Amino acid sequence: NEGIFEGEQFSVAYNVNENLSISYTDSSDVYDDQSNVKGGVEIADVSMDTKAIQVAYSMGAMSVKAYQMSTKNPGYDSDAADLNVTEIALGLAF
Repeated sequence: NEGIFEGEQFSVAYNVNENLSISYTDSSDVYDDQSNVKGGVEIADVSMDTKAIQVAYSMGAMSVKAYQMSTKNPGYDSDAADLNVTEIALGLAF
């Protein structure tokens, strides 16, 4: 069986100045496996929801970028633990 994916997403980005930018993303994807009944049990749709915030700062040859992301039901698995990721990156050019 093949399923159907439906998604909604919005993002907002703001350039504070020429060096600093901030953005936010909110995404919701729903998977319907189209089998309604599997082995006598109805299969419910699964929603995977992601929220993320990103910040980037640059000055000359240096940049600092960071993001924090949280996903509920990763991989469209309703039994999966929430996925939380935070990353900070420093870039230097010589």
